[in-house]
Amino acid sequence: MRHLLPAAAASVPEEPAATSSGDVWAILVFCAVVAFFVWLLVAVVRRRLGNVRGRLGDLTEDEREAAENLRLWAEARRRTEDEEEDEEASAPAEELPALQDELLQKSRERLEARSAPARNVLLDALAEAPPPPAPPAGLEPAAAPAPVPPPASAPEASSDPAPVPTPALPALSPAPPRPVVVPADKPRSLEDGLQKTREGVFSRLGRLFGRKELSAADMEQVEEILFTADIGVRTSQKLIDFVQEELSRKELADSARLFAALQERIRQILAVPSRVPEIGVHRPHVILVVGVNGTGKTTTIGKLALQHTRAGRKVILAAGDTFRAAAAEQLTIWGQRAGSQVIRGQEGADPASVVFDAISAARSQQADVVIADTAGRLHTRVNLVEELRKVHRVCGKAMEGAPHEVLLVLDATTGQNAINQAKEFHSSLNVTGIALTKLDGTAKGGVIIGICDTFGIPVRYIGIGEQVEDLRPFEPEPFVKALFS
Repeated sequence: MRHLLPAAAASVPEEPAATSSGDVWAILVFCAVVAFFVWLLVAVVRRRLGNVRGRLGDLTEDEREAAENLRLWAEARRRTEDEEEDEEASAPAEELPALQDELLQKSRERLEARSAPARNVLLDALAEAPPPPAPPAGLEPAAAPAPVPPPASAPEASSDPAPVPTPALPALSPAPPRPVVVPADKPRSLEDGLQKTREGVFSRLGRLFGRKELSAADMEQVEEILFTADIGVRTSQKLIDFVQEELSRKELADSARLFAALQERIRQILAVPSRVPEIGVHRPHVILVVGVNGTGKTTTIGKLALQHTRAGRKVILAAGDTFRAAAAEQLTIWGQRAGSQVIRGQEGADPASVVFDAISAARSQQADVVIADTAGRLHTRVNLVEELRKVHRVCGKAMEGAPHEVLLVLDATTGQNAINQAKEFHSSLNVTGIALTKLDGTAKGGVIIGICDTFGIPVRYIGIGEQVEDLRPFEPEPFVKALFS
């Protein structure tokens, strides 16, 4: 028995284990392969996404702006289509008034058809009535009052009352429009334009010199008036010295004669000879207009262009003020009034190139005058004044000898500050003439005397109103006469 038991135990086969070590390794290898392919797929996807981002990042600023504009355009188009659909949906509601008018017209026609028999009966009754008696001789027949029509009665009885006919009103034809006649404003006289300046300072001088003799107290008042007249310290002192010198002469002891001598001295100061060549000597005659902001450069250019056009000259305007948004538009309006061509560039463009193009166009078209506008700038800004020098040089490149005139526009209301402006612009551009505007709105018109005396620059034009004719050439003798009248 002992030998049989081990043999029997040996003959029984052993049961296999639930999981062998070889199967475990196979599963691990499979999982590793799957993980590798997943990692590889993720890497490929990330690389593709990275390339797309790279291409988007390489877009230039212009391409991005174009893409943004395209998106905005598509959105605006979608909104427009939505609005059109809304309008189409509301179209039947707009047709309701026309339909109501048509129904109302048909209702009126039916009412007139029903009341036609009643009107026929009324007309027959009026036809059978005896004629009115003739008035006695020698008396004019009095106007009979308007007959009141009796209430209309229908020939046949009806349960419903007869409708009252609606009287048809005669169609009224619209009256022809009357032409509106706008009275032309007359240009202001020089005396009216200088009223405030005359009443502010020079009328006080007239009252002082209206006395027989001038005392020491009167001379002190004369000095005070001249020093507060916005003509500058240097010019005021020069006039005071002149009055004192003339007083020392016995033949001019009379205050009236002394006052006349003072007026003559002021006229001599204002009579500065002009160095500008006459228009027609050079073709085209180039005028460069400069000045600070708000002095009225563009308006002065428009009035000058209109005056030259009325004189039979062909004018071309150069919109050299490329910085102020409305400057080119304002000059274009003046050009349309004057019938002048306006050469303009893009906003922010180089003003020198605009002026060069205008002079070139004027030479090719045989124009007579070129007036160039420039951007207003403070006389204390050195870099901006340097830009004006560049425009001045470019004018000479476009045409030899140009510009033939540098016109400085000054605002009379600024008083002695205008003298400082004239000093800076004259030192930079060699100003050949001055246009003094807004003289009608200030009592500081005496600044014109100080400018002429200090710098020897002639005054070419003065502005005494808003009309075109109110910008007039300066003449010293009528000016002094209007100033002391």
